[in-house]
Amino acid sequence: MLGYADLFLQGGGEYVSRHGQMESLFFQDNFKARNDLVLGLGLRWDPFVPPSEGKGRTECFVPGADSARFLNAPTGYIYAGDPGCYSGGFAPNWSQFAPRLGVSYNPGGGKTVIRAGAGLFYQPPFLEQFNNMVDSAPFSPQVQIFRVPFGNPYVSTFNPFPAQYAPQIPASDVAFQLPLSLAVTYQRNWKPARVLNWNFTVERQVAPDVLVRASYVGSKGTHLSYNTDINAPLPSPSATADNEDARRPYSQFVQITQDTSGANSTYNALQLAVEKRFSHNFTVSANYTWSRSIDPVSSSTDLDGINIINPYNLNAYRGVSDFNIPHRFMLNYLWQLPSPKAGLLRTLFGGWKTSAIWTLQSGFPLNITSGNDTSFSLPTVGDDQAQLLCTPHYTSGSQAARIAQWFDTQCFGVPADNTFGNVGRNTLIGPGTFNVDMGIHKDFALRERLRLQLRGEFFNTFNHTQFNNPDTTVTDSNFGMITSARAPRIAQVALKLTF
Repeated sequence: MLGYADLFLQGGGEYVSRHGQMESLFFQDNFKARNDLVLGLGLRWDPFVPPSEGKGRTECFVPGADSARFLNAPTGYIYAGDPGCYSGGFAPNWSQFAPRLGVSYNPGGGKTVIRAGAGLFYQPPFLEQFNNMVDSAPFSPQVQIFRVPFGNPYVSTFNPFPAQYAPQIPASDVAFQLPLSLAVTYQRNWKPARVLNWNFTVERQVAPDVLVRASYVGSKGTHLSYNTDINAPLPSPSATADNEDARRPYSQFVQITQDTSGANSTYNALQLAVEKRFSHNFTVSANYTWSRSIDPVSSSTDLDGINIINPYNLNAYRGVSDFNIPHRFMLNYLWQLPSPKAGLLRTLFGGWKTSAIWTLQSGFPLNITSGNDTSFSLPTVGDDQAQLLCTPHYTSGSQAARIAQWFDTQCFGVPADNTFGNVGRNTLIGPGTFNVDMGIHKDFALRERLRLQLRGEFFNTFNHTQFNNPDTTVTDSNFGMITSARAPRIAQVALKLTF
C-alpha cells in the first residue's frame, strides 16, 4: 500500500566460461620377491593447473595492490590480467608426486596372509568452487537493499546496471560501490588437498569357506580447504554489533571470503570381518568398524559462505568430524531356500532366495550452537558455539521423554557478548541406528532364453523408528527435542523380464 519493497534483490546473471585440463603420468609394477612375498610399487605425477575463465572473471586479493584492469576497484582487489593475479586464481602446482607401496606376505604358503599398503593421493577442487568469482563486482554484482521504493529502488544508492550486466565485461573505468559487499578470492599459495592413506591387514582361513580379517586403517589429510572471512571484524574489548564494520582490517570491503587450503584431518579405524563364501545354499558376511575422525572443518563449499566457527583460530574448535560414527556393525546374507524336488510344488515354491542387510551404528555428532554472533566476528554467519554451564548428560526414561529432551539442555546457554562459546565442536552424539532391509526373489524359466524374476523388497523391515538428530541451537524453542525421523517401512514388488 505504501509503495515500498521490504527486500529488493537484483543480480546480473551468473555467466561463466571456465576451462582447463588435467593430465597425469603414472608408473606401477608388481615384484614377486619370493614365493610367499609380493611387492607392489607405483608413482603418480598429478600436476594441477587451476582452470582459467574465458573473459578473465577471476579475482585475487593482494593487500596494497591496485588493479590496472579496473581503475576504480578497491585497493587489494585485482583481477586476471593484473600483475600478481593468476588466471585461475592461484599458482599452478607442478610438484605433486604420489608414491604407492603395497606388500602381500603369505608365510610358508599357509592359510594366513598379511597385507600392508600406503599411498599418497591428491584431490583437486570441484569446478563449482570457482562459480562465485563471476558474481563479484564489476562482472555481475549482487544487490541486496532493504525498505526501498518499489518504483525506484536505487533512488538513494548507486545503480550498477546495465553497465555491469553479465555476460558483458564493463569498461576499465566502471564505478564500484564501496565498501564492496561481496569479495571472493583464493589463498595465493592455495594447494589441492593431499591425503596419505595406510593400512595393515591380517587374514586367516579358518574353514574351507570361512575367512576372518582384522585391519588397521589410517589416513592423514593435509591442505584441506575451507572458507574464512579474512576481513572479519578484529576482536576488541569494546566490540559490539554496531561497530563491526569499523573493526574490519580493510575498510573498502565488507566480507572477503577466502578459500584457504590450511586444514588437516586424521582418521584411525579398527576393522573386523568374517566372510563365509557361498556354499550349502547360503553366504554371509559380518563387518565391525571402530573408528574416529578428527578435523577442524568437515566440508568444502564454493565461495558463497563461511564454513568455520572462529575466523581468528581455525583449530579453536578442532574435534570429531561431522560424519564421525564411532561404532558400526553390518551383517548381510543371501540364502537360497530349500526347494521341493519336483512337480508343481517345485515350480511354485522352488528357487526362492532371500537376502538382508542388518545395520547397527552409533549416532552422528551433535554440535551445540548459541544461535547468536556473540563474538561479533562473523555477522554474516551469526552462529557461535554455546556456553557450557555444567557437565552435560543424556536423558533417560521413556522413549517419549527422550524424544522431548535428548540431553540436559540446562547445561548450555548463550555466551556473554564479545566472547566465543566454550562448548567444543561435536561434543555429543545423536540417536543411533538399527535397521534391517530384506528382499526375496525367484526366477521363473519361461523358455531357454526367457526368464521372469519376481522380486519383493522391504526397507526398514521391522518398521523401527529411525530418529533424526535433535535441535541443537540454544535459542530455538525446540532445543534438545527430536522433531523428525527417517522413512518408515517401505515395501515394493517388481517383475523383471530378461531375454
